Amino acid sequence: MGLTCLPPIGLSAEVLIPWLLWSLWIARNNLLFNKKTAAPEDIISRAVGSAREWLNAQEPAELSPRSRPIVERPIDNCHRLQSDAAWREDTGIAGLGWTIKKNTERASFGSHCYFVASPMVAEALALREAIFKSKELGIQRLRCETDSLQLVKAITAKKPPPDIYGIVSDIISLISEFELIQFRWIPREQNKDADVLAKQALLLETNDSKSKDTLSI
Repeated sequence: MGLTCLPPIGLSAEVLIPWLLWSLWIARNNLLFNKKTAAPEDIISRAVGSAREWLNAQEPAELSPRSRPIVERPIDNCHRLQSDAAWREDTGIAGLGWTIKKNTERASFGSHCYFVASPMVAEALALREAIFKSKELGIQRLRCETDSLQLVKAITAKKPPPDIYGIVSDIISLISEFELIQFRWIPREQNKDADVLAKQALLLETNDSKSKDTLSI
């Protein structure tokens, strides 16, 4: 527990940085020529809004293939990763959960993110964090399983929708870190362990946020 993901969700640095620089340039010109100042949060908000508008207007481009293959056939002698997410629309908080198994070995993980816009974004974040953890653990052969068919299609076809484009780009970039990697859809009933971890992470962070709000009154 404890990894905190901050906004903007779904925007990669390559997309956001040019718009941030442009927003700073506009703020500079307003200060020099119009004697108008802008708060840092307004500059950042303008950059994020412009980046999202630009990204939503683009046709999703096919992501560049990496040196490591996404295999379709079942792979042996590998770790099995199962991920899931739980999301609350009213708070924008998502709980992330995943398990990594091989033979009798089993490890469980949970985390959370703020400012999550949809269940699909939450699912993508959970898978990204799980793959990153697998990389940290030195795993080389990995079968990733999720009950989100849309997410699996977005990764394998390399044509993600705009709201998860940046996250899927991160996942694709991690593929080269593995000898072999596979992405598979599984029914929800086969993903119960990850589902429980995600709901526990969401409940824990939701209760913690309420406690902080109470203390701040």
